[in-house]
Amino acid sequence: MVLKKVAAKKAAAAAAASTTPSTSSTSHIKCSAQQSRFHAATLDTTTEVDIKDLTISVGEKDLLASAHLRLKNGVRYGLVGRNGTGKSSIFTALSEGLIPGLSPSLRILLLSQVEDSTRASEDDSISVLEHVVRGDKQRFLAVRRQEALLAAVESTSLVKTEKIVYTLQLEDRRAELVRAQLTASRRSGTRGKEAREEELKAEARVKEAEERLEKVGNTEPDAEIVSTATDMLNDVQATLELLETSSADARAATILHGLGFSYEMMEGRYSALSGGWRSRCSLATALLVQSDVVLLDEVTNFLDLEATIWLEKFLVEQTGRTLVVVSHDQSFLSAVVEETIILRNSTFRYFEGTPTAFEVNERKERKRLLGAKEALDKKRDHIEKSIQQGITSAKKTGDENRQRMVKSRQRKLDERFGVETSAKGTRFKLNRDLAGYHLSNRAELAVEEREGRVKINIPQPEKLRTIEDLLHFDNVQFSFPKATTPLLADVTFTVEQGGRVAFVGANGQGKTTLAKLIVGELQPTKGKIVRHPLLRIGYFSQHSVEDLSLPISSLSLNNTPVTALSYFLDHFEAKGEKVLEQEARALLGSLGLQGDTAARTPLSQLSGGQKVRLAFALIVFHPPPLLLLDEVTTHVDAPTIKALALALKSYAGAIVLITHDRWFSRVVVENESFRQASGIDAEDEEDEESSESEEEGGGKKGMTWRVGGGKIKLMEKGMAGYVGIVERKLARRKREEEAAGK
Repeated sequence: MVLKKVAAKKAAAAAAASTTPSTSSTSHIKCSAQQSRFHAATLDTTTEVDIKDLTISVGEKDLLASAHLRLKNGVRYGLVGRNGTGKSSIFTALSEGLIPGLSPSLRILLLSQVEDSTRASEDDSISVLEHVVRGDKQRFLAVRRQEALLAAVESTSLVKTEKIVYTLQLEDRRAELVRAQLTASRRSGTRGKEAREEELKAEARVKEAEERLEKVGNTEPDAEIVSTATDMLNDVQATLELLETSSADARAATILHGLGFSYEMMEGRYSALSGGWRSRCSLATALLVQSDVVLLDEVTNFLDLEATIWLEKFLVEQTGRTLVVVSHDQSFLSAVVEETIILRNSTFRYFEGTPTAFEVNERKERKRLLGAKEALDKKRDHIEKSIQQGITSAKKTGDENRQRMVKSRQRKLDERFGVETSAKGTRFKLNRDLAGYHLSNRAELAVEEREGRVKINIPQPEKLRTIEDLLHFDNVQFSFPKATTPLLADVTFTVEQGGRVAFVGANGQGKTTLAKLIVGELQPTKGKIVRHPLLRIGYFSQHSVEDLSLPISSLSLNNTPVTALSYFLDHFEAKGEKVLEQEARALLGSLGLQGDTAARTPLSQLSGGQKVRLAFALIVFHPPPLLLLDEVTTHVDAPTIKALALALKSYAGAIVLITHDRWFSRVVVENESFRQASGIDAEDEEDEESSESEEEGGGKKGMTWRVGGGKIKLMEKGMAGYVGIVERKLARRKREEEAAGK
């Protein structure tokens, strides 16, 4: 009973964070689902989600249609699906409580909901650590409430005590009204009528609380007001104990340190952080806040490999709360995910295992079904042939037994032909495996159509007339003006024609600076950079996608929306080059921007992955001898990353890759197959289509360099060697923290 009372107080405190419904970002999302008075969601204590016949739509488009949403308590899920299928909108519907049937007491946290990110702090002097701790809105409100109630209990003035108590009670009534308004706005019919009645009651309670507060000082104080304040104080202290408030600072510091913050940075001003570090603060707050379900949308986009691996281990060690993560990083998903939710054809499918394991299983199952279908087709052909022979023979001889045999076989073909084994591989039984009314006594063998593969074709560069190396750094050093120590020193490496080079390392160690030295945007402080006289570099920077919309108006010269096609043509025209529309369409189409998507969809409405394709098209229209790619996978989904990796494996020019994506680097630079990079055993891969032709055009194995401490160091074991270094560092840090804790 006490726990239920505390939970109710916690819910009220959370709702009190806002006094008006937040519908601006969610009014376009419509949700409906099967409702039942026996539904598990009617229990305030449930932390599981089990919603049937769920339909979620945005405008006229159905993201889900009669789907079954099931989230078991404490399970780590990976939500996978193509870009544009609605994963982020589904997350929003969950976090905003738009889905009918969700338990009212279920605490769902979406990373973008945390009061952090690029938000400026109210106090410019607040530290990073304090900002993260304050980001726990529920705890922050409870602490503020505790301070007010302590003042009320300790006050010698009953009027002051009364004013504090009635003010807090008014806040509670307003929070209840907010929840009632939200519920009423989302329900219709009988349940909607009941919700509106509750809304009217909540409005009456707010009015009553306002009138009581207005009378403070004008009437005799309530003799029981101190006792009321004491009870409220006990409740809020119980809430703070459940929220583990006493250890909040220590837990926040541990999380921030794991995400790459030094202790000096934690004590520094939050307002001085860049956008990327503020995003890490958002993540730190999301990990700190206690919740039942955590929704993480592309959480690794702003993390380097060290922080990503730390996050993997942190999430795996967490117990008691459900996790749903969307990520394009296949290695991250394989390390974290226990079960996979596949969003396809406006419905959910569930698989017990990682997304990689699902892909292997799906290919195996498809191969098995195709084999079974082929066998059934042969069997049907044989039976039909025997029936025809029987009919012919019966007509000639008039044999009644043969006529009965023909009818029996035809009946079997019509009524009992189909699946002969159950889903578990046992012999098919009608009552068990095909319950209900059907036109046949056998289920038909259905082979699901595969999702269309993403295809990317990159035009090949012309071979240079001379065979000398494309690029050579000879003891290069770079220092920013007024810096006491160089950012990079003694940097020596070579990029040969057709070679592959990867630069890996923590953020801030100089990888992007190295890229700018390669293209000539920066000049070395010392040392020498030698470039091939015919060298051209196609540079995809971390800001290439953002740069697409910076210098350009939303309307072109003829007052029509700027599209990918018009942007492409204008880009080269500004350089004095006339490009035929047919040529532009052909290239954009080869990179996945076909038809109306390229020619009619406004640039502002393209997804991040589509903008990556456009930015990539700009640098490969005239294929350069060297592609310099800095975090090219950030905005794209897994199928597109695979298609891009396959295309880059076949690229005849050289590639310099800066990335935190372990899988992508191993495939593109180290020339591993998709199977090897995904950690799939050879015996688990039986489908001849599974390789997806990734071996075709593969070049020789490239080199992986670690950037850190002002130096670059060759990783003899490639990306695996760097991952090993990071894991040992994290293990050592954990031992030190445990020793310090003792």
